[in-house]
Amino acid sequence: MDMDHNHDHGTDDSAAKSCPMIMVFHAGHCERILWRGWVAATVTEFVLSAIAIFVVSFLYEALKFLRQHLARRVARKEAERLADEQRRKGDNPSGSDTPLAEPRELSYGQRLLDSSHIIQSLLNLLQIVISYLLMLIFMTFNYWLCLAVVLGLGIGYFFFGWNKKTPDESECCP
Repeated sequence: MDMDHNHDHGTDDSAAKSCPMIMVFHAGHCERILWRGWVAATVTEFVLSAIAIFVVSFLYEALKFLRQHLARRVARKEAERLADEQRRKGDNPSGSDTPLAEPRELSYGQRLLDSSHIIQSLLNLLQIVISYLLMLIFMTFNYWLCLAVVLGLGIGYFFFGWNKKTPDESECCP
C-alpha cells in the first residue's frame, strides 16, 4: 500500500516526484510548497523559499498594522467631523432659536459603499488569503518552513505590534 501521499498523477517532473509530501515533522530540504510549480528540490531553492515565506509572514503583520492604522484614521476623521458639527451647533451667533440641522447619519448603503469600507474589506480579504496560505505552508511539517513562518510573524509583530493601544485590542476573539 502506497502511503507517501505523492499525488502527481502522471507528471514527468522529476523534482516533484523526488519530493514526496511527508506528513510528520521533518527537516529535509526537498519540499513541495503550496502548489505543484513551487518545488524546492535543491538547498538553494529551499533557502530562497524559506526567505520568501519569512518575508510574506513579516508583511502579513504589516498588513494587520495597516488595517488598524486605516481604521483609526477613519474613526478620528469621523470624531473630528462630529465635534465640528457640535461646535457649530453650539456657536449659533445669530441668537435665534432656529436650530441648525442635525448631523445626518449615513444610511447602511452609504456606509457599505464608502471607499474606506471597500478598502478595509479588500485588505481583510487579502489578510485572510495570506493567513490560510501561511497555515498551509506550516502544514508541510517542515521544521525550517515552520520556523520561517513563526519567525516572520514574530519579528513582524515586534516591529508592528507596538501599535496596540490597549491590551484588549486584538484581532482575535472579540
